[in-house]
Amino acid sequence: MAKRTFLDFEQPIAELEGKIEELRYVQTESAVDISEEIDQLGKKSQQLTKDIYSDLTPWQITKIARHPERPYTL
Repeated sequence: MAKRTFLDFEQPIAELEGKIEELRYVQTESAVDISEEIDQLGKKSQQLTKDIYSDLTPWQITKIARHPERPYTL
């Protein structure tokens, strides 16, 4: 999976996504089934994303518009 670039206000999301990726790696490397924990963290990440994006300042919206990974046409 490609490395995602997170903005400063998205750092809590980045930390959760990092934990999820780490747990997925652990699950593939061992016989331990932690898919339930991964699902719970995924739901928590989705809710956190929803909470953060529902209360953005105008400057944060501008930063999203200027995000380096934002799609654009040539």
